[in-house]
Amino acid sequence: MRLYCCLEPLKKGFEDGCRPIIDLDGCHLKGIYRGQLLTAIAADPNNGWWPIAWAVVEREATEQWTWFLKYLSEDLEIENQCHYTFISDQQKGLDRALSDVLPGCEHRYCVQHMYRNFKKKHSGLALKDRMWNIACCTTVKMYDKAMEELQTFDKDAYEWVKKAPHPRHWCKAFFPTHMKSDMIVNNLCESFNAHIKDARDQPIITMLELIREYLMGRIQRRRAAMEKYKGSTGPLINEIVQTRVKHSSQWMPIWNALHGYQVKGSRGAQFAVDMQKKYCTCRLWEVSGIPYCHAIAAIFMREEDPYNYLDRSYSRCLFFKIYENVLQPISGEDHWPSSTMPVLDPPIPVTQPSRPKKARTRNVSEGGIMAQPSNQQRQQSVEKERPQQTQQASDETGQQHQQQSQQHHHSQRRKNSATKPLTDAEKGAINANYTYLGKEPPFTVDNWRGRWCGRGRGRGRGRGRQGAREMGEETATRRGTQP
Repeated sequence: MRLYCCLEPLKKGFEDGCRPIIDLDGCHLKGIYRGQLLTAIAADPNNGWWPIAWAVVEREATEQWTWFLKYLSEDLEIENQCHYTFISDQQKGLDRALSDVLPGCEHRYCVQHMYRNFKKKHSGLALKDRMWNIACCTTVKMYDKAMEELQTFDKDAYEWVKKAPHPRHWCKAFFPTHMKSDMIVNNLCESFNAHIKDARDQPIITMLELIREYLMGRIQRRRAAMEKYKGSTGPLINEIVQTRVKHSSQWMPIWNALHGYQVKGSRGAQFAVDMQKKYCTCRLWEVSGIPYCHAIAAIFMREEDPYNYLDRSYSRCLFFKIYENVLQPISGEDHWPSSTMPVLDPPIPVTQPSRPKKARTRNVSEGGIMAQPSNQQRQQSVEKERPQQTQQASDETGQQHQQQSQQHHHSQRRKNSATKPLTDAEKGAINANYTYLGKEPPFTVDNWRGRWCGRGRGRGRGRGRQGAREMGEETATRRGTQP
């Protein structure tokens, strides 16, 4: 059994102002009836997520994705397929379903998931930076140069990228300009799945009701937060603009007396900007709809506000137009009219391809736990560390022998001192201590002079008359008096 849900206010909100870019993803259900929850999420004018539709299916495969996309295309009335873009994590069967149902739409891949597959064989911070640098290139010339640098640095990594899907799916240099979005990750769906994590533990009907209630409250909270925020755009877009404003000070524009500007930067970088066409040769202004630092430098030379050159899809008024589509409250089950439809049977349980997890496992680059190395990697690391371990073992063996010899020496000294008989001087010192305390001396010594004459000569005084007299003189000297 499958269930598809697309609420009218959410559908109308997408049509009123969201850009035609849709994120697709699937997540596990954790309740009594296991399955998959397929979602379609759009981006609002503040780059936040706006849900469109979701569906409960038995598994994530080509058949289920085809069924979901058919209903979605009918609800959104997708006719001009070239106007829409879908982003996914390269799920199983989704590529084939999109090519069958919506062959004319653009299909992007999440670069974060591509990098995870790339990192399995080519790890390291240097390769990570080069991989993301290639994905963020905005012109074909920049893309070719970044690929040449990767080939020079690591040929195996270069071959992996060459065998990857065509760069039109994941590189900004090949994105169309009508979308006004340079998004290359699927964070919108992942954020939605994280917010409904507790609802996915419930039975299907309860889960759907919890999702509806959460969205009803979220729309109100987002709208109230934007009413308090002062600005022509949302806070996330404002942060992007302010970051580019700071970088614009490094560029020097030259005006041609019309609408053109030649912007120069460090290391010979140079771009051409047309203010009338809202165009820059870096293409990022056209692709994203937000002027980049080259164009902002020219805007400041004209003494104008960069926010006036943002695309309309980021405007504040459009945000409120979308969030006017609120979800209406409904009464409890006791107030529902009786239905003559037959009672639905629970879905047939289907074994999932993998054990469902509570939350998505984070990668090391996102602050997650490092994965355990494979047997081959362990063997290679053992072979590399074997010479060092041999040297360390020899050093440790030498240290152990030295410690054992020292311990034997100290134990032998203790043994000798314990078995050696007392000398007459030591017996006399003991007798003097007993006499000083008013007790009977334990030893009988013939020639004892009141001092230690044997071992430890000169290190102490007896407790006889001479020793007591000397101690009294020393105490009086310390006090500054005569004895």
